[in-house]
Amino acid sequence: MLKYWKRYDFKKYGWTILLCIIILCTLGIYVLSRVQGEDFDMVSRQTRGLVAGLFLAVFVSLFDYHFICLFTPLMYLLNLALLFIVKYVDSLNVKQGGVYRWIQIPHTGIVFQPSELTKIFLVLCLAVLFDRCMNRMKQIYVFLLAIVLVGGGILLVFLQPDLSTTVVICVTMVVMVFASGLTYKILIPVVLVAIPVAAGLFWYVQQDFQVLLTEDQQTRVMSILHPDVYTDTIYQQENSVRAIASGGLTGKFFSGESTLGAKNIPVIESDFIFSGMAEAFGFLGSCAIILMIVYIAFRCFVIAMNATDYLGRLIAIGVGTTFIFQAFVNIGVVTMLLPNTGIPLPFVSYGLSSLMCNMIGVGIVLNIGIYKKKTRNQIDLDFLSDPRKGEL
Repeated sequence: MLKYWKRYDFKKYGWTILLCIIILCTLGIYVLSRVQGEDFDMVSRQTRGLVAGLFLAVFVSLFDYHFICLFTPLMYLLNLALLFIVKYVDSLNVKQGGVYRWIQIPHTGIVFQPSELTKIFLVLCLAVLFDRCMNRMKQIYVFLLAIVLVGGGILLVFLQPDLSTTVVICVTMVVMVFASGLTYKILIPVVLVAIPVAAGLFWYVQQDFQVLLTEDQQTRVMSILHPDVYTDTIYQQENSVRAIASGGLTGKFFSGESTLGAKNIPVIESDFIFSGMAEAFGFLGSCAIILMIVYIAFRCFVIAMNATDYLGRLIAIGVGTTFIFQAFVNIGVVTMLLPNTGIPLPFVSYGLSSLMCNMIGVGIVLNIGIYKKKTRNQIDLDFLSDPRKGEL
């Protein structure tokens, strides 16, 4: 047992990451209490979720991430099964806001969003694939395998439909591909093809004959381009911008005002929580919140740079990218820079599925940060000590 703990350097434990998470969650709970009025059910659940999530992050951080990665095949299959249930098993899936993105566990009343778990599972699966093929990164089949590996999960998330989560997962996967060291002989042609294809798709989804997006998704895209035409769709974001502006420099929290106008914004507790934060704490408080989220992602990237192996580096990069890009999309929506999507702000928005899955990701990254160089007797993936590593 003593040998197990010797593999960790607890002086490098990321306590500052956990501190930022506690502050962000606490501020989110405070704003939630202000916008929920006398209904404190969400507040109490999110508070319990914060406590449970911190225990979960610390607990996961004490497990060797190599050992966790041994179960990536099971994670992959479980993820596909859960996403399949969301879309096609009517007795278990739950419809909210006109879409099916949740599973209700029978006889418990617990509702869970599997796509949040997909973000973490696919990071682990892709990292393991690249680690397994580390010495074959110049081969095109590695890139094709990566597409096949993540393609099934991304497609099922897209079909829910959940366009915002699909975009976040895709961006995370792209960053991991670039960070993996895949040869530029493959990357450059892919980028040269992807740019005009992306431009063509952006034009295509604006046309009446397009079939990729649902009518609601297309309307949201068009509303950000033509807000004066789609007034019924853009009103939520316009109210969000007004609430942010009303916060001024220091916010209503310090001025003693008890009422937040953001409480009238639909889904303020989740997708538009940043509107309430900006109104309550003002421009300075909003900047501090953004900086804390950036710091968490930055620490993930620093841990990636100092990771003892290729596997840990890729996992930390993937988790950090997920956090920062998800925050970028959420804040872009509430400030009316991006189409209304429906994605939570990490560690701030109400929602236990998002919070718990983010805590799992944090726990894995914390373990990578304290992990010392491998010794001969340490737990590791079987192929790490295989002389044929890098071959399939």
